[in-house]
Amino acid sequence: MDRDGVVIKYVPYLSKVEQVELPLGAGEALKRWQDAGYLLIIITNQAGVGRGYYTLEDVEKVHNHIIEEYGKFGVTFTDIFICPHHPQDNCLCRKPAPKMIIDASKKHGVSLSQSLFVGDAPSDVQCAINAECQPVLVLTGRGKETLQNIAQYSRKVEIFDSLQDTVKLIPSP
Repeated sequence: MDRDGVVIKYVPYLSKVEQVELPLGAGEALKRWQDAGYLLIIITNQAGVGRGYYTLEDVEKVHNHIIEEYGKFGVTFTDIFICPHHPQDNCLCRKPAPKMIIDASKKHGVSLSQSLFVGDAPSDVQCAINAECQPVLVLTGRGKETLQNIAQYSRKVEIFDSLQDTVKLIPSP
C-alpha cells in the first residue's frame, strides 16, 4: 500500500513526525487486513529526499512514528520500501514502475496475482497494474483527482471512499 494519502493523511513533502495523522478508522482497518492473513507492506515514493527537502533520516523518523501509532491498534507492518530519487533521475524503483512491489513479493514470498495494492494517486494505480496485482483506489489524499481519469486504466480498479472501507474486500471466513 501507498503511504501518503492512504496510511497517513496526505501532506505534500511530509518530513516531520508532527505532520503525521492517521486517517479515521485506518488503524482498525489495517488490523482487520492483518488478522485476515494479509502482509502489510508500504511502498512509497519520497522524492523530497532527491529534491533535497529532507533526508532519509527524516523519512526513517516518520516511519518509526507511523509504526508506533499503528502499533497502538496491534498493527505490524511487514516492510517498508522507499524510492528516495528525484523524478528526473529515471530510476528503476519510482512508482509507477513495479520494482518495489516485485522486490517486496520476492522478499516476502507473496503472489502478486493474489495481492492488492491500495493507493490514492495515478502512479499507485499504474504501479499495481504494472506489477500485475489488483489496484485499489481510495478517494482520500489525491484519490478524487485520480478518479477523474479512471477510465484510462487497462484493468478494473476497485474504488473505496477510504482505507477503512477497503475491508469489504476481505473474503468471508
